[in-house]
Amino acid sequence: MINHPDNVLKLIHSDDRVLDVGGGLAPFSRADAVVDIEPYETYVAFSSEKNEQVNFNRDTWFVGDICYPQVWSQIPDKAFDFVLCSHTLEDVRDPLFVCSQLQRVAKAGYIETPSKFRECAKANGDDVIAGWEHHRWIIEVENEAIFFKLKNPFIHHFDYLGEARRPHVFDYYNQFVGVYWVGCFDYAERTHKGSAVETEDLFYFFDHYPYDKESNVELPPVFYTIDNSPFRGKTVYFGNDYSLPIENVYSIEMILQLHHDRMAREGKFPTALTS
Repeated sequence: MINHPDNVLKLIHSDDRVLDVGGGLAPFSRADAVVDIEPYETYVAFSSEKNEQVNFNRDTWFVGDICYPQVWSQIPDKAFDFVLCSHTLEDVRDPLFVCSQLQRVAKAGYIETPSKFRECAKANGDDVIAGWEHHRWIIEVENEAIFFKLKNPFIHHFDYLGEARRPHVFDYYNQFVGVYWVGCFDYAERTHKGSAVETEDLFYFFDHYPYDKESNVELPPVFYTIDNSPFRGKTVYFGNDYSLPIENVYSIEMILQLHHDRMAREGKFPTALTS
């Protein structure tokens, strides 16, 4: 977890039963139970020198693949008051299933993932990979819903940040997105609109990012609260089901022309004027 632990502890009552999902070798110390693919013995071996005081033990450590129903079958509905899932959903093959289980087993919770900013930015302009190479998803929060979009290879083709803005990639507040949810939350996958449109939207995102916004440790800039927003029953939004920010400014034809001109300037591979 990148967010300061005290920010999350403020969300948890003293008598809450807390579950950590995907905590692995560094579970949240306040957790009363853990679900992870790593066994308890691996955690003990890794943490033997830390002497950390924790609430969970071997009996409250559930081992299994969190994308597979069997591990969740061991946990009854609403067995926990609070569930934490930090820097896990971007890694797994089925984050939608995990989201469904988080709100089944708990009354509230906190989700943290890398921010879109950090996942699509390069720490050095000549880096081959943007963000982390093993992550599958880019996560965004809109309209009290968590959306997952596949991290396609086109993301790595450009340096969206640029040298003048490079220091912002190391800013603590640009590293993560946090979601505090109560009761329930909506979640879905978004499919891509095509590399040309998505690429130009990322340039638009980085060009209009609030770099000068004031931030503080208590309230990071990318922090959301979702209060009883039920699942709408739609797991996949196709390209024509939603709009990218750049589509509110330019027509698709103009976006494709912008991309064609960019590719020509940078000497990249030829691109037809189609999405």
